[in-house]
Amino acid sequence: MGASVLTWALVLIFMGGAGKSAMFPLHIWLPDAMEGPTPVSALIHAATMVVAGVYLVARLFPVYHLSDGPALDIVAWTGAITSLFAAVIALTQEDIKRVLAYSTMSQIGYMMLALGVSGYSGEEGLGFTASMFHLFTHAMFKALLFLGAGAVIHAVHSNVMGDMGGLRRYLPITHGTFLVACLAIAGIPPFAGFFSKDEILAAALHHNPAIYGIALLVAGMTALYMFRLYFRVFWGEDRQYHHAPHEAPAVMWAPLMLLAVLSAVCGFIPFGQYVTADRLPAGSHLDITIALTASAISVAGILAAMALYRKPSERPAQIADSLSGLYRLAYRKFYIDEIYLAVTKNVLFKGIAWPAAWFDRHVVDGSMNGIAWVTTRVARAIKGIQSGQVQQYALSFVMGAVALAALFIYWMKR
Repeated sequence: MGASVLTWALVLIFMGGAGKSAMFPLHIWLPDAMEGPTPVSALIHAATMVVAGVYLVARLFPVYHLSDGPALDIVAWTGAITSLFAAVIALTQEDIKRVLAYSTMSQIGYMMLALGVSGYSGEEGLGFTASMFHLFTHAMFKALLFLGAGAVIHAVHSNVMGDMGGLRRYLPITHGTFLVACLAIAGIPPFAGFFSKDEILAAALHHNPAIYGIALLVAGMTALYMFRLYFRVFWGEDRQYHHAPHEAPAVMWAPLMLLAVLSAVCGFIPFGQYVTADRLPAGSHLDITIALTASAISVAGILAAMALYRKPSERPAQIADSLSGLYRLAYRKFYIDEIYLAVTKNVLFKGIAWPAAWFDRHVVDGSMNGIAWVTTRVARAIKGIQSGQVQQYALSFVMGAVALAALFIYWMKR
């Protein structure tokens, strides 16, 4: 009984952390947060705000591991579903920042599923180390992607990919650094994301082949949607801009260069020597079979994106039309926002908030207003006592004194 209670307590804690880290189904705030400035978006997605849930589960990992129950399985499957769900949506979005937002959601799902398939010590703890390693490398290339998107938006004054195209000729530094970030997040060697993603896939394969299959599929989808974005922005249709786009000033491209270098080299850090579940150093190793499989799938995703988006083509629209309902469902983000809105309006507002507001307005406020009304009526009735006329005060004093004297004499005679 105690273990069951502990398990569900851990699940509730995980769901609280999931909300902070944009895990399905508590993710809807994240894309809307992209309304803010791009540097803020970069900080949110690279720093601890979005990955707070991952960090929470990692900090509580010894307790999760010791609990008897499905806590870690729930973590693993929630991460796997989230990564796949967000990747599907990212394939259909047109706003450059929303694509990156759903990309973040998908990568956080990767981190979560790695924690869910992890053991505690030695080789069994690979998932924990891989999750934290991916959190670390993701900060580099995701900050680079958002700051690169900011440089693009600064150049064309639009977030919509349909307004972009051929920008590699105008923004050479942004183009080069953005390509590095895309290669890193797609898991192409030797960039940072390749090493951390390889360890996640290895941990998933050894623990749960079904989750490994989902993670492998998401790896290919990640390459596809990121290079869909890359080719549409920097290649695609050469547009006639009203004002020729220009490279961002040094204050903007200098961080891009720094982050590009980090995205290229930080995967070589022996992360297992520093971060493990049992705090004992663990050696990092490369599973050649998994690495080759994942890299091949990622390359296939890149080639598919190149075939579809490198040059203007009708094929993407034809594919979207052939998928019709499924494409529309993904484009509308599976109507999760609408479901939340319907529940909020019809259940929370009408069913709970409206009766509570009526009670507050008519019962709570009504009782307070009634007390105030009685107080006002009484005050108006007795305000004549305080007239300010000394003669009236003297008369009242004498009459009171006479009344008290008469009452006292009457009482004494009895």
